Amino acid sequence: MATWNVSTYYKKSCEEHEYYYKDGESIIRKTGYRWSNFIVETDDDLPPKFEFTYVPGGDGRCDSINMYDCCVNNIVNSELDSMTDGCWEDFVFPDDMDEEEQEQLLERFGESGVYEVLEDEEGWSLNDTEAWVWGPILIEDERGNRVKIICADENGNAVDFKEDSDEGNATVTVNLEEQPVLGSGADWPFPNN
Repeated sequence: MATWNVSTYYKKSCEEHEYYYKDGESIIRKTGYRWSNFIVETDDDLPPKFEFTYVPGGDGRCDSINMYDCCVNNIVNSELDSMTDGCWEDFVFPDDMDEEEQEQLLERFGESGVYEVLEDEEGWSLNDTEAWVWGPILIEDERGNRVKIICADENGNAVDFKEDSDEGNATVTVNLEEQPVLGSGADWPFPNN
């Protein structure tokens, strides 16, 4: 069993989705963050074997991971460590909710807060939350050593990611063999972030 530090490699690559329900309808609050970090446990000594999927309401590419629901393969637990610097917010309202009601809710959210308006005043219930990350994902061991950076290929398969630090060009390298955990002092071709 091993513990891994998993974070977004590029900023603005994390979005939290909160699902509020009432009378068979839902309101989704999407909050974007510049950075996120998760603690992931595996049942062996290998890095987490993530499976990429589609973000509901996203661009249709199979390039994302819901970190609150990613216990597959060798992953036994995933826990939020931090999401920092929230920088955008969006709402998905029911199709039959008119624009005037949506605008009134948005105004009230600004005055009192989303949770207070929806749960306390309007009777909606927060029943589910997802934490979506996409793009290159940095995996570090317990000591903070970079082990690997992964991303999704065009078919949604997890592949190794490398960045040419001289020119800033990203490349995807397919490596089907398990990669051992590297100790400190490894010669990394990755930029320091």
